[in-house]
Amino acid sequence: MKLFKRFSFRGKIDKSSARKQQFIAQKISRRYCFSAVSLFALQSVVASLGALELVIPDLPSPIPFEYGRAIHLALAVLWPLIGTMGMVYFFTTAELNREIYSPRLARWQYWLVMFFSLGVFSTLALRIGNGREYLEGIPILYVGICISLILASYNLVRTLLTDKRNITPAAATMTVGVIFLMLLLLPNTITFSNPITDEATKFWVVHLWEEMAFELTSAGFIATYFIVSGLAPRTEVEKWLYLEAVLAVVGGLYGTGHHYYWIGFPAVWLVLGSLVSLVEVIPVGMLVRMTYKGLKSTKIRSNREKLTLWLLLSSVFHHIIGASLLGLFLTVPWINLYTHGTYITSGHAHLALFGSLGFAVLAGCYYILSQGSQPTLKGYKGGVLAVILLNSGLIIMSSALLVAGFMETYFWRILGMDFMQVRFILKPYLSIRALGGAIFTLGDLLLSWRIFKAWQATRSYRQPKI
Repeated sequence: MKLFKRFSFRGKIDKSSARKQQFIAQKISRRYCFSAVSLFALQSVVASLGALELVIPDLPSPIPFEYGRAIHLALAVLWPLIGTMGMVYFFTTAELNREIYSPRLARWQYWLVMFFSLGVFSTLALRIGNGREYLEGIPILYVGICISLILASYNLVRTLLTDKRNITPAAATMTVGVIFLMLLLLPNTITFSNPITDEATKFWVVHLWEEMAFELTSAGFIATYFIVSGLAPRTEVEKWLYLEAVLAVVGGLYGTGHHYYWIGFPAVWLVLGSLVSLVEVIPVGMLVRMTYKGLKSTKIRSNREKLTLWLLLSSVFHHIIGASLLGLFLTVPWINLYTHGTYITSGHAHLALFGSLGFAVLAGCYYILSQGSQPTLKGYKGGVLAVILLNSGLIIMSSALLVAGFMETYFWRILGMDFMQVRFILKPYLSIRALGGAIFTLGDLLLSWRIFKAWQATRSYRQPKI
C-alpha cells in the first residue's frame, strides 16, 4: 500500500513492461537520456537569456554575450549527441534482443562524454574559446568527445558481428550513424591554418551531423517505434528505412554544398548544393504517408506511446516546414547570396534542428526513461501541454526571426542601409522572438519535469544492477 501511494502521483507502474527490462545496456542508456534532457532544459534557459540580451543590450551578465551564445550553440550540438548515444544503445539491444558487446565500455563512455562536454561548457563560461562558431572551445575537449564516439562505434560494430545472421536494418542503420558522427567530428579536433578547410570541416558537423549522421540514428529509432506501436508493419518500415538511409547519405554529403557557396569552393557546388537538396525531402514525405496510414488503421491506447507520438509528429512537422521546404528555398544560390548570415538562417536553423533531430531525441529519451510506467491522465495532459508550448514557442520565435531576416536582407543588403539603423528597426521582432523563446522554455521545463517524474517512478524497477 505504501509503495502504491509512493508512485500514484507519478504514474502507474506497468510491471509487465518493467519485466522486459533485462539488458544492462538499457539501464546504462537511461543515464545518457537523463543527462540529455537535463542539458536540453539548460539550453533553453541560456537561449532565453541570450534573446533577452539582444533586446536589452546593457543587461548585466557574468558571461559576455558572445560566450553565452557559444555555450548555447555547444549545448545545441552536444545534448542531442548524448541523448542519441542512449537511444542507440537502448534500441539496438531491443532490436537484436541481446546484450551489447561490452556494457562496461558503454558505461565508461558515458562518463567520458559527460566529462568533456561539461569541460566545453565550463571553459566557455570562463571565457576560454578559439573563435570557431558551433565548435568553439579547447580542441582537446573535442578530442575526448571523439574518443567516446570511437568507443561507441567499436562497441556497436562488435555487437553486430557477434551474430551476423540476426542483424536488423534498424540496428545496422543506427550503428552506421554513430560511425559517421565519429568520422565527421575527427577532422574538427585538428586546427587548420587554411580558412577554407576550417570552414568546410566545421560544416561537416553543423550540417552533416544533422542531415546525415543524426538522420540515420533517428531513423532507426523511428522504425523501431513504428513496429513496436503497430503503426506500420516491419516490411513497410524497413523499405522506408533502406531508402531513408541511402538518401540521407547521398543527400547529406552533396547537400552540404550549399554551405560551400561563398567560402572559396568551385562553382560546381552552386549546382550540386541546390539540386541534391531535393532528395532530402523524399523520405520525409514517405514517413508522413506511412504515419497517416498507420494512424488511420491503428488506435494507440497507451498514454506513454501517445505522448511519444506527439513528440514524433512535432518532429515530422518541423522537418517538413523548417528543414525541407524552407531549407530548399534557402539553398537556391541567387536567394542564398542575399540571405545567408541573416536572421533568416537563424530561423531556419531553429526549425531544422528540432525538426530533424530535437523532437525525435526527446521522444526517444521520454520513451526510454518512462519504460515500466504509464503516465496518469493528469500527467499525460501535462505532457501534451508541454509539447504544445514547445511547438508554439518554436513557431513564434522562428517566425519572428524569419520576418526580421527578410527585412534585414532588404534594408541592409539590397537598399544598403546602415547596419545599426537596420538593427534598430528589427528590435520589435527580436522582442517577439524573446517572447517565443520564453514560451518554448516554459514548455521545455514542463516536459523535462514530466520526464524526470517518469524516470523517478521507474528507478526501482531497473534491473539488473551494474
